Amino acid sequence: MVTAAKKVRVQVDLSETEAKLLAHLTERLSVRSRADLLQQAYGTFLWVLNERLSGQRIVSVNEENAQKLDKYKELSVPAVEPLLFEHYDFLRQRLESGYKQPYLIGRNVRVGQLIYKMRANELTDEQAAVDMDLPLAQVREAQLYYSVNSELVDREADEERQRLAAAGVPFEPAHIPR
Repeated sequence: MVTAAKKVRVQVDLSETEAKLLAHLTERLSVRSRADLLQQAYGTFLWVLNERLSGQRIVSVNEENAQKLDKYKELSVPAVEPLLFEHYDFLRQRLESGYKQPYLIGRNVRVGQLIYKMRANELTDEQAAVDMDLPLAQVREAQLYYSVNSELVDREADEERQRLAAAGVPFEPAHIPR
C-alpha cells in the first residue's frame, strides 16, 4: 500500500502587485492553481541551485548562439514548454518603435499612454475601456504591466518629454495624479 506524502501548508506574503502577477501567470499558463505554479517555480529554483552548487553556470543564449555551443543543458519548465510564452494576451512589444514598454494590441498606444490618460482624466478601468473602446481585460492587463514596470514606463515618458523639448516642441506637461 502506498501512502500519500504528508503535506505542509506554507503561507507566503506578497505585495498586491505580486499577487496580481501570480494570478495572471496562473491563468496565462493554464496551471490548475497558484499552488501548482509555485511548485513549478520552486522546482525550477531547486534545479538552478543544484546546478550552481555543482559548479555549473547558468546562462541565457539566443537560438543562433545555442547552435554554436558544443554542449549545453537546457532548462525545462513544463508549464511553459507548450507556449511561445508571452506574458500578456493584450500587449505586444514593437521593437521597431524604440520603446521597451509594450503597445496595446490593435492600437498605436503604449501602456504608459493609457495609464497617464486614465490618471489625467480620473478614469476607472471600466470608464477607460468604454472611452477608448477597449476590452476591459486589456485595460486591466496594461495596469498590471504598469504596476510591475512603472519605473521603465515613467523613464520612457521622461525621455520622450526631453526629446520633445530638445526638438523645440512646445507642450504643457499636464498634472497627472498618482
